Amino acid sequence: MTSSHPLHTLHRAPRSVTGKAPLLFVHGGYVDARCWEAHFLPHFASRGHDCYALDLPGHGRSGQRDELDALGLSDYFAALARVIRSFASKPILIGHSMGACLVERALEQSLARAGVLMSPVPPNGTLESATNLVLRYPQFLGEVANLTKGVCTAKGLQVLKQVYFTPATRNEAVLRLAQLVQPESLRAISDMALMCWRWPPKAPALPVLVVGGELDTVFPPHMVRRVAKRWRAELRIIPAAGHAMILDGHWQACAAAIADWLDRIEEFDGAAVSPTDEAICRV
Repeated sequence: MTSSHPLHTLHRAPRSVTGKAPLLFVHGGYVDARCWEAHFLPHFASRGHDCYALDLPGHGRSGQRDELDALGLSDYFAALARVIRSFASKPILIGHSMGACLVERALEQSLARAGVLMSPVPPNGTLESATNLVLRYPQFLGEVANLTKGVCTAKGLQVLKQVYFTPATRNEAVLRLAQLVQPESLRAISDMALMCWRWPPKAPALPVLVVGGELDTVFPPHMVRRVAKRWRAELRIIPAAGHAMILDGHWQACAAAIADWLDRIEEFDGAAVSPTDEAICRV
């Protein structure tokens, strides 16, 4: 469904050719590729990686905005696979939340050299998380709906901070996320809720890093551990970080954990990283 429609990517090139693997970043739900622009693209480009961030179909500057609600995870994945195949060599994929779910599908087909799953959707889907959020924050869905329409109120920002960030988060980070919020596909939301009915293939032996936030309200550490277990992945829990840790003050701790792992991937020339015990990444 997506093959004939334009796809937009952001690009940040390194200052010099280093031979390091290219990185392809995949955003989560309700936002677009610009969520990587503030911190992650410039940071990893400065470390010698050729960095790209994809606007999924119906998001940002990619096509199919008018068809958004008809697009499911399979359509998003088809677009991701199309971009991956445009690389001269297999990239390393870095996905956040819904984007991590798509990265997993690419890893299942060995389309990438390795993957980083940040605040990933748990294997049984989002139903448990969504139920918990609605019970705890009954105004959440209404305020997100307002934000997708461009209606930004003090109450909306408060709920956004409560769900996606932590009390210590500065208001600038909350505003940055609010400015990125866009509608999300109802079909994709349904797909994520019903992932418990999906029978995933056996995870191939690829290097995978799973990163979670200690105070993540959306997918707390006990859910993130299920993803790490599936992939026999190295797991890093970032202290005091919430769900949107790529946008707040914890982004540096996240980036440091990923950079350390990437260095080891490069050092072993693509050999799978052995699983380790869960670690608290204090950087």
